[in-house]
Amino acid sequence: MSDFYFLLTPELRGELKEPLGELIEGEIPKPYLRLRPILEKDAFTITVGDVVTENVLRLGIEPNIAVYDHKTKRREYSPKVSSNAVFLTVKNPPGTVTKALLNALRKGVEIALRGRRVQVKVNGEEDLAAIPAVLYAPLGSLVLYGQPDEGVVLIKVTPECKRRCAQILSKMEVVHDGD
Repeated sequence: MSDFYFLLTPELRGELKEPLGELIEGEIPKPYLRLRPILEKDAFTITVGDVVTENVLRLGIEPNIAVYDHKTKRREYSPKVSSNAVFLTVKNPPGTVTKALLNALRKGVEIALRGRRVQVKVNGEEDLAAIPAVLYAPLGSLVLYGQPDEGVVLIKVTPECKRRCAQILSKMEVVHDGD
């Protein structure tokens, strides 16, 4: 069986400019300071992106799962990591959601629910990882990702939110490798 990936279409690119959750606007660190009370409630948290992960860590809050690609405006990013963190590395080209990324997030959630922190290092781009993060996260979880030059998006995982992310994924073009 060949591998596959989901490819972002030009039509969906426009749709995804609309945040998947609540946009907390402002210059860093203001949005994160506003998020602190929500994040301190010990909800299962997934951060997507280097800047988002770094700023949540600066609040003294360690996400259950951090997804990053070591690329933030050409700046090297080295997250502070829990000594018991599990590292997963995947390839995910820009504008795609690969089977490897889906599997890493599914496995990452399983590991994190058993009490370990998980770091998912993406070789390529992690921009669309919030979609599978929502699909695999338990209800009530928080998923955060950056909205470039606007702020940070906070997604509270609900059945409706999971449905929306599943619909987005279903609208993406499925590409099979090796056929």
